[in-house]
Amino acid sequence: MLKNIITFTTLLLAFSAIGLLFFPSKMLAVVGIVSNDQLDFLLRTSGVGVASLIPGAWAARTSTASPVSRAVLMGLAIYMFLSSVVDFHAFTQSLVNTASIPSIAFRVLLGIAILLLAFKKT
Repeated sequence: MLKNIITFTTLLLAFSAIGLLFFPSKMLAVVGIVSNDQLDFLLRTSGVGVASLIPGAWAARTSTASPVSRAVLMGLAIYMFLSSVVDFHAFTQSLVNTASIPSIAFRVLLGIAILLLAFKKT
């Protein structure tokens, strides 16, 4: 089950990285933000960071019980939680529209699932 969640998470990261790197204006438009050159630059920079998570997450699939894999999974969960906090704050400040709410909730649930499964007593 954990391997499937890691695979799914890695694919989501890959799709997000592609969107951030190659289609930043469209990614912003989904949540109601008008793009400009500076915002596109910042999103592309964020896309580089998201893309850098992909190899570690993919490698964590092979040995989910190892200390290194658990550290990678902890990092993924932290990313899910912190990115949700940032997006929720943007929503409460009316910087983004309600389209961001499902993504926020999904990332929180995904982060919880990763933590529960990664540190489950076997």
